[in-house]
Amino acid sequence: MFNSLFLFYPLNVQNPMRRFFMFLALAAITAVTAALLTACGSNDSRIVGGYTDQRRPSAEERELFETVTAQIDDIEYKPVSVATQVVAGTNYRFLCKARENRKRGKRFDAVIVIYKPLPGQGEPRITAIERSKR
Repeated sequence: MFNSLFLFYPLNVQNPMRRFFMFLALAAITAVTAALLTACGSNDSRIVGGYTDQRRPSAEERELFETVTAQIDDIEYKPVSVATQVVAGTNYRFLCKARENRKRGKRFDAVIVIYKPLPGQGEPRITAIERSKR
């Protein structure tokens, strides 16, 4: 009745064939466990669903930034770095140097988040602008 459960017998099994298959099963379990621990224990600091590390914006990302921020007249923003987050589309988190467009306008750092939806689902738009607190 329990002959099919030979893998659960103690390690001191007398039948050499069962002992061999038990050894193979334990070796396979050990190999799979080691592979999973290696894959899960990487030094990658990104979180699933989170933003990537900040990096220099590509030409395409700078063009997206310029297109979307062109409607802002009173402050000039210059992107310094960008991080992306994949959602139903892509969020771009730009760290910027900013300057008010008036005589002796203040300079400050800012974060601009731009959402670019999937193709055919609308145009990119600004979802947040935050002044850095210093």
